[in-house]
Amino acid sequence: MNARELHAHELFECHLRAVDGEVGRVRDLYLDDRRWTARYLVVDTGRWLRGRRVLVSPASVLVADGRRRYLRVNLTRSEVLGGPDVDVERPVSRQHEIAFHEYYGIPFYWSHDHVLESTKGGDPHLRSVRAITGYTVRSGDTVVGHVADVVLDGASWTATGLVIAAGRWPRAARLLAPARVIERVSWLGKTVYVEQGARIAREPLTA
Repeated sequence: MNARELHAHELFECHLRAVDGEVGRVRDLYLDDRRWTARYLVVDTGRWLRGRRVLVSPASVLVADGRRRYLRVNLTRSEVLGGPDVDVERPVSRQHEIAFHEYYGIPFYWSHDHVLESTKGGDPHLRSVRAITGYTVRSGDTVVGHVADVVLDGASWTATGLVIAAGRWPRAARLLAPARVIERVSWLGKTVYVEQGARIAREPLTA
């Protein structure tokens, strides 16, 4: 497959091309925040199965071309359409949203933003790229900026870093925090914590 560097937001709205034709569009990407690896593509099956979104493994992607707006996979359309629904694996933000509606069915016990125990079998490390976009990035007591994008290795589907906007205006400087300096993500605080004193590129990214 194409091994060039990808930005997660390049993939959103990309057409998914199965071996026997187009089958939907990419709406989101779920990451594991322990290894910063892409776990699932969220695909809207659109006119094929209206309103249904399914999970597709990045391992099935043969070509990812964000600029031409398509991903080609080694699956048939029926295999994609028969894939697991997004409710099978909810990102942590969605798990909490549902839990609050259930009121007493809160699935996690939290302490200082760390998950201690899961009571409903949810995955406390599954993150939606769309959900974490806009999260505050902090290094110690310093606010660095907010998450603007995630950079991916197109061969391994691992996240190599976070693109950080150093301000809220459109032309704010874009910085890069390598994935290795990310300490944790706080869903409750909508904050990504990076190592204090971590080396963060100050020059704008060319993407």
